[in-house]
Amino acid sequence: MLEKTDVAPKGELTGVETTSKLTEEQEQEQHEEKKQKSELAVASRLIHHIDWKGKVLTGDALYCQRCLCYALRQAGGDYLFLVKGNQPQLLEDLRVLFAPLPPAKRAGEGILRLSEHYAQTMEKGHGRVDIRSIRVSCELKGYSDWPGLEQVFELRRRWHSKGVWHEAVRYGVTSLPATIAIPERLLKLKRGHWSIENGLHSIKDVTMGEDKSTVHCDNGPKIMAALRNTAVSLLRHAGFSTIAARLRYNSTHPQAALEVLSLSLS
Repeated sequence: MLEKTDVAPKGELTGVETTSKLTEEQEQEQHEEKKQKSELAVASRLIHHIDWKGKVLTGDALYCQRCLCYALRQAGGDYLFLVKGNQPQLLEDLRVLFAPLPPAKRAGEGILRLSEHYAQTMEKGHGRVDIRSIRVSCELKGYSDWPGLEQVFELRRRWHSKGVWHEAVRYGVTSLPATIAIPERLLKLKRGHWSIENGLHSIKDVTMGEDKSTVHCDNGPKIMAALRNTAVSLLRHAGFSTIAARLRYNSTHPQAALEVLSLSLS
């Protein structure tokens, strides 16, 4: 959103700063688009180099692509992905399926649904309550032409923080059949994905500012990504779990940073 003032200060050019901001936003969008395409390309290539039998690939909505799901099933693996606006028809099917049913006007009328399965977890800690629930259905199997689709689910997360309740709802698909993937297992798989996301990607994006990096040319992004990964791995290997706090400490204590590398100032 752009704000306009009634009177522009004398002697100043209008529109120059606005143009600069728009350009920065466009560059950030282009960088994010290139990053996503790069991640998808890498994921597609890796499928052919991994033994997928008995393995499940989890990911956010970026990886919910027909070609990727098809390739995984062909390789003997399974998938569990979130669904968002990049797959509009699939998302609409899920929203309609899990939407509350309208009340029947007369006895014997109404929509008949297949049975759903449900699971829930609750965690408490640091003055916060976190409740995660999942509804799972097989109703879209055979109806949707999505590759390898066996089950669909609705994830609902409610958390209480600083006296206020919050809620977020997500939808997802999986090729795991109900006979081997009960709701508790699906919830555990998704929870494991969140743990990885928080453990590595969130540290790189938030703590280390990877998404805001201005290094975009040549092999610069790859080199910087490798350095960030190395730094995180070294700190975890040294026994540090709170990466942000340790980075702040090391920034003012160079000797401590060198000790991680088994080096010293003397």
